[in-house]
Amino acid sequence: MKQASFIIILPFALVLLAHTQETQSPPENEVQPSAAPPTLVGQSAPRSSGTEQNGPGYVLGGISITQIYTDNADLSTSGSVHDLSYSIGPHLAFSHSAARLSYSAGIFGGFVINRTLSERNQADQAGSGDLSYGISQFTTLRLSDSFSNTTGLWSGSEAGGTLEPSTGAGAVQQPNPSRLTFNRYRTNTALGELSHQFSLSSLGGVRGTHTYTWFPDSAMSPLGGALYGGQSYSAEVFYDHRFSARHWLGVTLRGQRFDLDRSAGRTDALSAILLYGFAMRPDISMSLFAGPELSMTALPQGLPAPVPSFSRRIWTPTTGAVFSYQRRRTGVSASFVRGISNSAGLASAVTLSTVGGAVSRQFSRFWEGSINVEYSRNEPLVPSESVAAYAADAQLTAHLTNTMALSGGYGRDESRAINTGVRAAADRVWISWSCSFMRPLGR
Repeated sequence: MKQASFIIILPFALVLLAHTQETQSPPENEVQPSAAPPTLVGQSAPRSSGTEQNGPGYVLGGISITQIYTDNADLSTSGSVHDLSYSIGPHLAFSHSAARLSYSAGIFGGFVINRTLSERNQADQAGSGDLSYGISQFTTLRLSDSFSNTTGLWSGSEAGGTLEPSTGAGAVQQPNPSRLTFNRYRTNTALGELSHQFSLSSLGGVRGTHTYTWFPDSAMSPLGGALYGGQSYSAEVFYDHRFSARHWLGVTLRGQRFDLDRSAGRTDALSAILLYGFAMRPDISMSLFAGPELSMTALPQGLPAPVPSFSRRIWTPTTGAVFSYQRRRTGVSASFVRGISNSAGLASAVTLSTVGGAVSRQFSRFWEGSINVEYSRNEPLVPSESVAAYAADAQLTAHLTNTMALSGGYGRDESRAINTGVRAAADRVWISWSCSFMRPLGR
């Protein structure tokens, strides 16, 4: 696929660019602008990790062997099937940081074998890349892309410890995270941004995102029926201003389009969002945002079944809050977002309300752990079943040597039809062994 090829080529192109670029610091007589909280300017909060390394850049690679047991491999409402799955695959990641160029990129490829559901055996790929380049002292170009070809069983922030692609996009720009199936799917999310620092206390720019999601034609959810893939587009103009040492205000004007495959309909949305950011300390920040949002839904001709009458144009509020606490050994993040979002497989764009949190902790040189929880409520704009999804997982990792690690974890996924009360739930338990290496770039 085009997206997968891009992910594979990107890290090597970045390494070449890093070695051909001078990494000089700005002249001492130039005053550097202060940075707004990343959650205010459309970036995700950084997450602390026990594998963080100091220095301008490094390459990390290796191989992992993971086993997952689940008590409901179809995420069905009844007649659950137990299954034991294995994943074997290498991974490679790069990171580089300099005065003008910073990037991180990673790829994972392997194959999944299922003991019971052998028809789900498949190749597994994932990758992500994020680049920031200073065109000038005050103008920055940022590009990011992520790709995943897997199953819902193997998706999630910690499942098996495999590479989880991330665009680095903030809470406002993230696609719908709801996991409604354990079957096969593909997704790709790209982000481009050009920002300019107008003064020591103000910055602005433009940002665009694109998300593509694919499900097989036969993909079904026991709660929402057929699953629809599609594409989402977003364009934003933003401006942020610091009015005191720790306080920022911002405004974002955004237009979105949500297209679904197989003639399931289209939704356009326009919103104006006011943001407030507060940096309590260098390692603690909070962002709040709210504003009106107008959605306009158009249905194609010749739908196979009549659709109940509903309002095609509706005004709804878009609101949210993001909290971030990052120390060298501990990371805590939490967020709440409500607004129009892509369908995650449902029959139309949805009004999405999502709450999530994550905690990571490096206990010692040899031990680290993490906990992640997320709840989302999907209310389709075209009347159909509303679905709530829950996901939680915990993982503990032991670093046996400098190159080998053993991880174990537990996760639970649950989906519930809000109108009928029908639910589907599954438990996952995994163990993963990995062998890795790390080398400084340029040595």
